[in-house]
Amino acid sequence: MDTQKIEKEAVEQARKMAAILTRLLLRALKPFIPYIIVAIIFFFILAMLVAAVYSAMPQLGALAGVPQIDAESDNEAREKYQKYCDKYNVKDTWLINKKPAEPGGEKYESTPDNPYYPGRGVTKLNMLADQYGSDTDLALKWGQLHAASLYRAYNFGQDEITDQENVAEALHPYFYYKQSNIYTTSTNEEGESETEVTVQYLLVEAYTIEGHYQYHYEWVTRTYGSGKSRVTITKEELKDVQQILPNKWQRLEDWIVDEYRVARDDEVSLARTAVWEAGNAFNEQKEWLEWLLDNLEIKYFISAAMVPPELMPLFKEAEDKYGIPWWFLAAVAFKESSFNPQAENSSTGCYGLMQLTPSNWEHYSKLLGFDPEMDRDNPRAQILTGAYMLKNLGLNNVDWEGGWKEDTLEVLTFYGGYKGDDAEERCLKEYAGPIWEMAEAFKRANNIWPVPGYYDISSPFGLRIHPIFKTKKFHNGIDIRAPKGAPVVSVSSGVVIYAGWKGGYGKTVIVQDGQHKYLYGHLSLITVRKGQSVQSETKIGNVGSTGVSTGPHLHFSVFDLNKNDWINPVLILQSTKER
Repeated sequence: MDTQKIEKEAVEQARKMAAILTRLLLRALKPFIPYIIVAIIFFFILAMLVAAVYSAMPQLGALAGVPQIDAESDNEAREKYQKYCDKYNVKDTWLINKKPAEPGGEKYESTPDNPYYPGRGVTKLNMLADQYGSDTDLALKWGQLHAASLYRAYNFGQDEITDQENVAEALHPYFYYKQSNIYTTSTNEEGESETEVTVQYLLVEAYTIEGHYQYHYEWVTRTYGSGKSRVTITKEELKDVQQILPNKWQRLEDWIVDEYRVARDDEVSLARTAVWEAGNAFNEQKEWLEWLLDNLEIKYFISAAMVPPELMPLFKEAEDKYGIPWWFLAAVAFKESSFNPQAENSSTGCYGLMQLTPSNWEHYSKLLGFDPEMDRDNPRAQILTGAYMLKNLGLNNVDWEGGWKEDTLEVLTFYGGYKGDDAEERCLKEYAGPIWEMAEAFKRANNIWPVPGYYDISSPFGLRIHPIFKTKKFHNGIDIRAPKGAPVVSVSSGVVIYAGWKGGYGKTVIVQDGQHKYLYGHLSLITVRKGQSVQSETKIGNVGSTGVSTGPHLHFSVFDLNKNDWINPVLILQSTKER
């Protein structure tokens, strides 16, 4: 990794953080002019902390204690933090139903008036199990634990960081899951059908230092393939997410008050900002995405598979409601937020997937029946509100089959905040142009299946009895039964980061875009090379039975870079039919 680039980013992050702290502190200190000297001293101590933590995150410095230490000790300290995170992230993971949810049956979901927290479920789960990876998104990260512990050391003038495990226990999340049936019906070319019932775990409530969330689902049936050869899957899919605390940071701020012994609201806010921003300063996925943007044209790594699976149904719902194609809305969201529902512009206050200003969010979200505070982190509310605003700005009369680019330029110029005589020219180059490229790429790649014509899922995602070892193991992908030699195509655009033999997977290809890694295993032949850029539908190899395998099939897995975990591959595959 480019050290100069990392150092440059660390300095820039520290500069931004210092600017935020300056504004907050000046606002808070206005009534306290006689104490300005004391306040300035406090500010410089805090600024030094933030700079130290920011520099620590990318370069892994200052982990074992306040003084700088060597890289070997850094790694040991990071492993120690991660061990505490792994231990306490699963301390309160609870299953809330004994019998899996079925279509038309009980939903097993909580409401703002009747949350599961602080109660307990019926069974301790002892793992992070959500199909969408929402739990790994909200789990305590080693960087957050380090930042909170480091701030504590600075706050009390300690020579070294202490009590990391106690901090991890205090800040650990509470997760509540339901089990829900998945019905997979595979139909072969002879018209013979077989249905397999498996169980998935779905997060229904999360109480964390990032907020208290409740998750709601709906039953959906999707069909992959057409004619006689097809697979039909009926399961619950994520509908929306609701924040149920008036202040999403309440839990973290309450801990800060008790742990750091601060009383005034401005000091709590400053400490929380320092801990949270420092803890999230370094993001490996962001580094990779920047590399893609710097080295490849958009068309070489953007495809529909890159849209986070939990967001795709929401973009399509917005399309149905407001007439703006999902692929255009997804392009706007990616340009504005890189698909991050909590993206925030510190200078403008714009927030969420669609980056609405506070005043626009307040106005338009209310018109659609959302609560501006409780639904602030709700991806569904963000997407529908952004789409509704775009429609009302002028995208209600666009020829989406013809000259849609020219028809959207004026609205994008306004939405992107461009002003002045050359506003449209600058917007075209910096904002509208990239959005159009991404929209075209999203639009082109649809209904991609990794083994065209073969839809028999012989082993689904999740816990299973291994066909060879006969032990219960987690299956991180799906197995698609197909004859040896059948062509395997990439479901996404991206870069081949691995092409060769990979343990039990045998001959394997891994493709990576800005959101996911896609693993294709047990191939009989590999037709791409490492470093090659591919587009969706590019042939990457042939079905085989190499590695640990009982017969010809493709093992297909998807690793989410933001969640740092495997997700169900079916979630990112576009169906030909849904109801």
